[in-house]
Amino acid sequence: MRVCGWIIAATALTTFLFGCGGGGGGVTTGGATGGGTRQLGDICPAGTPAGTLNYRTTWGSSPSVASQVVQLLDANGQVIRTESLDRASQSTGQIIASSLTPGVYELRARLFAAAGGTGTELGTTSQVLDFCGTGSNTVNANTSFGTSAQSVRINPTSLTLKEQAVRRIVSTVWAADGSARFVTPGSISFTSSATGTATVSAAGVVTGVNAGTANITTTWAEGPLSGSMGVTVEDLVITRTKWTVLVYINAANDLFQASDLNVNQMERVANNPDVRFVVQWKQSRDQFPSSSFDGVRRYLVKYDTTGNIASELVQNNMVNGLGQPLDMGDPQTLNDFITWGKANYPADRYCLVVWNHGNGWKRSNLEEGGTRGFSYDDEYGTSIQTWEIDEALGSNVFDILAWDASLMQMVEVAYEARNRARYVVGSEESPPADGYPYDAVFDGFRDNPDAPTADLTLGFVEAMVNHPPYATRKITQSVIDTSRLPALATAVDILAANLIAQEANLQTIAPLIRANAQAYSPNSTRVYRDLIDICTRLNAEAGTPAPVKAAATNVITAANNAIIHEGHNNQSAGSRGVSIDFMGKDLYPSLRPDYERLKWAADTRWNEWLAVAP
Repeated sequence: MRVCGWIIAATALTTFLFGCGGGGGGVTTGGATGGGTRQLGDICPAGTPAGTLNYRTTWGSSPSVASQVVQLLDANGQVIRTESLDRASQSTGQIIASSLTPGVYELRARLFAAAGGTGTELGTTSQVLDFCGTGSNTVNANTSFGTSAQSVRINPTSLTLKEQAVRRIVSTVWAADGSARFVTPGSISFTSSATGTATVSAAGVVTGVNAGTANITTTWAEGPLSGSMGVTVEDLVITRTKWTVLVYINAANDLFQASDLNVNQMERVANNPDVRFVVQWKQSRDQFPSSSFDGVRRYLVKYDTTGNIASELVQNNMVNGLGQPLDMGDPQTLNDFITWGKANYPADRYCLVVWNHGNGWKRSNLEEGGTRGFSYDDEYGTSIQTWEIDEALGSNVFDILAWDASLMQMVEVAYEARNRARYVVGSEESPPADGYPYDAVFDGFRDNPDAPTADLTLGFVEAMVNHPPYATRKITQSVIDTSRLPALATAVDILAANLIAQEANLQTIAPLIRANAQAYSPNSTRVYRDLIDICTRLNAEAGTPAPVKAAATNVITAANNAIIHEGHNNQSAGSRGVSIDFMGKDLYPSLRPDYERLKWAADTRWNEWLAVAP
């Protein structure tokens, strides 16, 4: 946690806290002084001192009870901090903000008719501040209401970007006294002279379409005043690397804060050009107002060691045919991301990380609360089901499929994905909300990208088990070699046949094992147990029929062959690497329609055992 020192000075002696944060890039212009001539997306040189903001506002003819909401935004439009300043009948107000993380920010101020950021919004203004200076690294930013307008200018004054890339620009109406003038909300617009080359949204997001040049014009309707900037779009050069890690982050749910942390962790290990991280990332302010952004974005992760998100925003505000944000609980959305990612960032080897809540093989029930089916999108109430894995992954075969989600390292799930990945990585348990410590997981990829895939997957296990904040949490992680799953399926099929044949002799033993085997987030409809622990306990019971013991021993052997890496802490001591549904016949009828959609049910008799299990 960073603690900021803020000094607020106002004639009204009003005091408030304006928090510090990080940011992307930008240029200090007009009424803002200090720093340099960088633009949004640029990163300060190493060793840049902490910045200080000297913000002054002239209230002008605004109501005596007016207020301002002042925000700092990074290059991607993420709001870093939001605070309010009340006029309280004074003519000017001032904020002196110290200890700012070096970076380039948009300062956005909104003027309201009543105190505390309430009432009618009277005006808005934005300017770009460069906190990449030397010495005191102090930036002065002045705003005013009702002053005479002199010009409208776009920041930056010119822009070069690749095809498909997006960059955010800022339009500012400048007053004759050098201050940024508040203007009526919605009175500033953008247009492109060549939409076949570059487009621009109402929010000032420029997208490179095809190589060429275009002019972006901003118009302030009330002036009227206009200004323009030149845009050059360069060809997108597609290069092949050793690894592309595709990360599907559906944070349109209560995990949104962890998504910011995880992308930041990826940035710390993105300093090997042969290992690229490509992210599709959704958040929903409609469902979770504190989300750092709204909508669906695609990023190429860039190296950065600060607490900011400094990655390249490649696509922004991605929508469906109805103009609505993409549904990341739709298997086709995941398939589209994979297709796009592999086409634009080809590699010798691929890792797909699916980031979200998880619920093992089955769809979630309302009573299960926060633990939900994988890629659950709260905006639409959708999720991708286990039997939709083929639809979601298409014909792709990944070197690694990693589930950064709860409860997904089940034999039912791994078997469903066996033709889509060489290795499946995941947790039997429900891990902490922060999920993978990505910098620790992928430092081995960065340092030795030529290592065998099986060796690199060990990083997932070691990172989770050895992560200090997780020491007192239930941690499991394992890696399954999918080429060995058919042998495991055969062994479990034979075990199921023997369990069915000996069902009359297991009336006491089966419930006892269900009660005592290592369980994972158990509830009334979730009876997930460690497969090896089940078989070990079957062998340990004196009353277990000999054929069942023999079959259980073979399952243990096959499971251990399939699980190439496994780790757990003492909070989940009975875990051995893969779980299975061990429900009884009382529960199975309600889940049978879904369970029998699984390839596991088609290829083994485990479903038949569940139908009669005591």
